[in-house]
Amino acid sequence: YTYDSNVDADSSNEDDSIFAVNPAVDFEWRGAKWMLVGNVWYRHRYFCEFNDQMGENSYGESLQFRYASYAKGWSLMLSQRYAFINQSDDLDSMGGGRGIWRDRQTLDLAGVLERRFTERWHMDIQGQYSWLDYDNDTGRYAPLIGWSQYSAGAQFGYAASKWTDLLVAAGYSRYDQDIKSSDFATYRNYNENSDSYSIQAGIGTRATERISYRLLTGASWFDYGGGSSTDCGWTYSLSGNWRIHRQVQLSVLGSSYYEPSDQYVGQARKVYNLSAGVSYLTLGDRLKLSGNVAWRYDETCYSDEVYTSRENYDRTHISARIAADYLLNRWTSVFVHLIWDDESCDTNSYYDYNRVRGVLGIRLHY
Repeated sequence: YTYDSNVDADSSNEDDSIFAVNPAVDFEWRGAKWMLVGNVWYRHRYFCEFNDQMGENSYGESLQFRYASYAKGWSLMLSQRYAFINQSDDLDSMGGGRGIWRDRQTLDLAGVLERRFTERWHMDIQGQYSWLDYDNDTGRYAPLIGWSQYSAGAQFGYAASKWTDLLVAAGYSRYDQDIKSSDFATYRNYNENSDSYSIQAGIGTRATERISYRLLTGASWFDYGGGSSTDCGWTYSLSGNWRIHRQVQLSVLGSSYYEPSDQYVGQARKVYNLSAGVSYLTLGDRLKLSGNVAWRYDETCYSDEVYTSRENYDRTHISARIAADYLLNRWTSVFVHLIWDDESCDTNSYYDYNRVRGVLGIRLHY
């Protein structure tokens, strides 16, 4: 059960109570050097007041394969994920909203191949494909814009010490907005293709047996709308985990990247995000207490001056969560979560909102 103070994630502040059921099947198959894990899930959400507009059935699946040669040799990771999300889509993809409520499909494919040449030198190559598609048959609103992304990258590393690697990484992405041919009559200065480049350097791997980290920073460029405009600037990638002792763990995660807009033809945005969290096990490891905070900043870029100041805005999103998960017995656990969100726009208060969600649930597992 969830109480949501702002189901539209906008300034209207419409609240509702939501009941959800989310059955899933997980599996894991291990060998001496490899592992295959998978997941299939289904979700139904019932809104007490707005169910005709927001009630949903969603489903998805994921697969991941890993092979690792822990000494010198090859390592491989392959992953695939698909989801159909029904009628719970706001423009930030951060929650449910009936102001737009488009059904959408997403597909992600990724692979990483690593080669350790010696005890100190290693290299990996990466590839990824992402696809986002909206169902625009509602006819009530202007269509949202799906897109696909093709990415490739490489990373070189040198183990300067037992616990620290020096890293250099470079990447390339191509984005294709799913634009109708009629849109080009209005926006003639670009096409649907955009290209992103980045180069970064930093450090990674483990600092001690209990600390792992990765920190890269550098520069990125984005040629969007067929090269009609270019944006460039600083970029970063950050992850870290510190197990202070068996019961307490701290973590941090952050990145910046470019992506096309799903609202406007030819629009692009640069996203910066950073999050941190802490978890604590107690009562014989039966109770897990956790808290985290996340920050996201969307910087808008445009390739055509046809857009107005109302559409040309930057957004800041801050979210905080506290949670308690308690294991009743081998088959049953209960959980309580409290989530607070705040979003602000630099030029138009229409997009500002606050949101509080309280979640109470029971999880049955076999």
